[in-house]
Amino acid sequence: MPTSDQQGKEHALAWYAHLRPATVVDIGPGCGTYAALMRPHHRAHWTGVDVWAPYVDAYRLDRLYDELVVADARHLDPTRFGVDLVIAGDVLEHMPAADACALIARIQQHARALLVSVPVLHLDQGAVGGNPFETHVDHWTAPGMRGVLGAGVVAEWIGDVLAYFLWRRE
Repeated sequence: MPTSDQQGKEHALAWYAHLRPATVVDIGPGCGTYAALMRPHHRAHWTGVDVWAPYVDAYRLDRLYDELVVADARHLDPTRFGVDLVIAGDVLEHMPAADACALIARIQQHARALLVSVPVLHLDQGAVGGNPFETHVDHWTAPGMRGVLGAGVVAEWIGDVLAYFLWRRE
């Protein structure tokens, strides 16, 4: 689904408000959950990166984002992640774990901060609305994601459905 469970969103919003980033890249925005939640609290330049072009019109993403890139984040020039905050919200489970780990490493080389949200409750999901990228490919645990993010995790919140992590460059 191009939406996310509401659990823990208040923590992500609080971290965003504390960081007050000037530039944000939102990977896999779906219906624009994080932009809709956060933008009213602090204005920044937001770029949405989504692999599924039909979501741009279906969810009117042009109204939520200053810039939209229709591409697979795994194949973007990593300098695109050279922003104050990258959000990978409920997207890493949609790719093989090895790809997610490689993407995180590329982001960490360029971004000042990375906010990650992953389901920690095993949720099987196939293609939704003709979008094969909605399939849940791999399952994450909180300790597993913490290990991938490594040093620099400055905050985390773990619920029974979702876990959130905030990583910052030291």
